[in-house]
Amino acid sequence: MSQASLSQTFQDILLAHLPRLRAYAIMLTRDRALAEDLLQETALRALRAQSQFTMGTNFTAWIYKILRNEYIGALRRKKRQPVPIEDMPPELLSRNGGQETDVLLHEIIQAMDQLPHGQREVLILICASGLSYEEAADALGCSVGTIKSRLWRARARMASLILGEGDVKGGGSDTAPAPRRAAAEGVP
Repeated sequence: MSQASLSQTFQDILLAHLPRLRAYAIMLTRDRALAEDLLQETALRALRAQSQFTMGTNFTAWIYKILRNEYIGALRRKKRQPVPIEDMPPELLSRNGGQETDVLLHEIIQAMDQLPHGQREVLILICASGLSYEEAADALGCSVGTIKSRLWRARARMASLILGEGDVKGGGSDTAPAPRRAAAEGVP
């Protein structure tokens, strides 16, 4: 393949991944404008590092790692400052009683904020972005078993926070949730 056709193939692959990358960037930043900036910087870095990518390898993990590293770098460059309550949008301060979907979405976001960073990241990569366990493991630089463990704990913690199912800790607890224990003991 010629250099021009390799470059075009690389760009086509990058364009195909942009919608999923945008969703991941929005979940990380929780701000569409910041997510668009993050996505643009990720695309630029990928195009600059195009020569470092080997065609035929896992592009998805490679590009997600670039996005994640850019996000972490942006956080380090910008010190977080608290937002005064006067500057907060009114929709964050109050909710209309008839908007159950918005309330549930708000509860989910609050619950996700309570997850440890590693669990939240795996939950977003697997459930929201649709990556496989292997792709998520490559993107985060850990084993598939670690990904599965973090995902199980994240799901159990989310159920606990949203549905009020017992007191499942998001940390290293390896105990099964109550329904599984009851089924194992033969109790309906």
